[in-house]
Amino acid sequence: MVCIVATGAVWLWCAARFLIVNAPTSSDIIVVVAGQNGEGSFRKALDLFQQGYGNQILLDENTDLRVYGFVRAQLAEEFVAHISGTAAGKVHVCPILGDSTFEEVGYVDKCVSQCGARSVLLVTSDYHTRRALATFKRILPRYYWSVAASEDSAEFGKNWWEHRAWAKRTITEWSKFIWWEGIDHWRAPPT
Repeated sequence: MVCIVATGAVWLWCAARFLIVNAPTSSDIIVVVAGQNGEGSFRKALDLFQQGYGNQILLDENTDLRVYGFVRAQLAEEFVAHISGTAAGKVHVCPILGDSTFEEVGYVDKCVSQCGARSVLLVTSDYHTRRALATFKRILPRYYWSVAASEDSAEFGKNWWEHRAWAKRTITEWSKFIWWEGIDHWRAPPT
């Protein structure tokens, strides 16, 4: 009984930590995965780009979602147009549809293949890194994948029990991870 309680306590303590993979490697291209922490993830990608982790940045953004009447991909294009410094001309928007990582992979493949890349560094919210890396590796094994975690303490933290938002994010991401492992992992990739 003590072993069961101890195992449960360790699992609960590690629940959020398990979701995080932060192991960036130098790659041909950096892909900012669409999601909650878009600007934070982009800033992380820009920092990695400036450190030499990639030659270009692809910023995934939806063409089917609107913010105050504006298509998100168009807002991203305008944002990218104003980038200066070493990243000028090296950042591009990869238009996507849908709201799941599983759907996003096909669009990313089209953008990455146009760049001739063989290795890709994904940048996404810290809680999303394990699932994103698993999804991209499974569906697009022809590329070498690595991942970098973008942190946002308003959304998520390793000690998930300390804030309600962190607990909600941990539970939500675990449900998505379980869905990926149990269902989407075995489905045919979207075309």
